[in-house]
Amino acid sequence: MMIEVLCRLWDRIHPNSQPYQRGCRACGQCCDLYGGYLHASDADLERWRRLGREDLLRLVNEVGWIWIDPKQGRRGQPCPFLQRISPEEARCGIHEIKPDMCRDYPSLDHGRHCVRGIYIPRPAPPKESILH
Repeated sequence: MMIEVLCRLWDRIHPNSQPYQRGCRACGQCCDLYGGYLHASDADLERWRRLGREDLLRLVNEVGWIWIDPKQGRRGQPCPFLQRISPEEARCGIHEIKPDMCRDYPSLDHGRHCVRGIYIPRPAPPKESILH
């Protein structure tokens, strides 16, 4: 959290300095690499139940791993909702309701850098809480 505040403060002080790429390039590499090792949070399951998304709930096993083939009981493809537009571009077919693990990637554990090494900042909090 403090790192994000400092980065936003730096950007405010130096508005024209962008020494590195920022923001998701929608390449889908994170989905290809990590999409088969995801776990649904309780909030994910509740959200999908509330929205009647039985199609998503059927792909969750009893311990919460997701994208499990319901017929075989084991992992299927990394993410069945990744829509490849071109070799370098992909879109999430369930972006509005995607799992929290996807929503939170890349985390501080990754230094907020994706698999391509691009810094992905978190959305800015409301202005009144930036420096308070």
